[in-house]
Amino acid sequence: MLSFDEYFRNGSFCILPFIHQEKTFEGYHKICCYSNSDQSDDPAQNSAESFNSATVTSIRQNMIAGQRHLACQSCYAAEDQGLVSPRQHENQTWQNWTPSHPALEKAFANFTEKQPMTPVSYDLRYSNTCTLKCRMCNSSSSSAINTEYKKIQSQWPEKFWAKDNPRTRHDINIDTGIQKVYLAGGEPLVEPYNLDLLTRMADANPDLNVVINTSLNILSDRFQEVLNRFTCLTLAVSVDGLGPLNDYIRNGSKFNIVQENIEKLRHHEILFTSCVSIYNIFGISRLVKFITDNYSDCLQYNITLVNDIPELFVENTPPTLRPQIIGDLTECLNWPLPRNASVGIKNLRTLLEQANYDPERFESFRRYTKILDQNRGESVIAVVPELTPYFID
Repeated sequence: MLSFDEYFRNGSFCILPFIHQEKTFEGYHKICCYSNSDQSDDPAQNSAESFNSATVTSIRQNMIAGQRHLACQSCYAAEDQGLVSPRQHENQTWQNWTPSHPALEKAFANFTEKQPMTPVSYDLRYSNTCTLKCRMCNSSSSSAINTEYKKIQSQWPEKFWAKDNPRTRHDINIDTGIQKVYLAGGEPLVEPYNLDLLTRMADANPDLNVVINTSLNILSDRFQEVLNRFTCLTLAVSVDGLGPLNDYIRNGSKFNIVQENIEKLRHHEILFTSCVSIYNIFGISRLVKFITDNYSDCLQYNITLVNDIPELFVENTPPTLRPQIIGDLTECLNWPLPRNASVGIKNLRTLLEQANYDPERFESFRRYTKILDQNRGESVIAVVPELTPYFID
């Protein structure tokens, strides 16, 4: 049996298939949110059966043998481009979190001895209920977008697809050595099932590590009360620009309200996250400086890439506009940055330095933007003036 550290030095290994389960509001069990690959052999399998399925066992065996599994290709592809992948980030996070190591070692021992395994970490999504229509999101993760797409579907059926909005009440045994629970949505802080779960977790174990991915544009008294019962709470607050740019990208959000809600919960750990697209790549350095200057107590800042809407990929940035952005990103690296921020900045710079511009995809970006602008009564050039020459017909 390999030692604990040797697992993490394995170039194909990821901790998540061994310890983690994502439970979607559609009732599926996934390996993680990065690859969207199923754990289950078939949808009828329950949580325990999925976590011990032949599918996920095969992935674990490949990783132990140093072989890349197709289910995790998105991370390996990022690494092949010179980027730091979610696989690498998760490995480092869990490796550095030493209090969790006994639970990880038990999980590995159960795998080696072919004993039943149970998740140490959960990603729970009860519904896609959301009040926002973020431009890099879709119907799967926002009920508000789903409503909008039904109205504009005829303009681009392949892009603006609609679906049902199911809700699933996931059941987990809080007393089984769980190390971490991650809540996402939709918007977790408007979903009643999340309020019920948080209340039960606070009653059973207020020291449980809880991470909530939130826009923080809404914070009710009931949610604030239960959040304050936890001693190890991290709020991953999504902010994609300053003022009007953030509100344009995250339609329905109000930047000043987000700031006010941050102050109400600032005694917990605040982890800022920015999802970078062609909309905010021009202003990302200003956003980084704002967060660095105004939230110096923020220990971590994750800068990630849009990965669901190809029209918004950073690679769509016209080559003539890239040198200034690359220079700004390089300057950012000289600042006193929160943990992980430099990784995200370097990933952005690496992408912009490559010959990866596709004129056809840029035209799709223009089409996507114009349709949403018209439907929402917005204008991209009002918040991203750098794109003005490309939107004057």
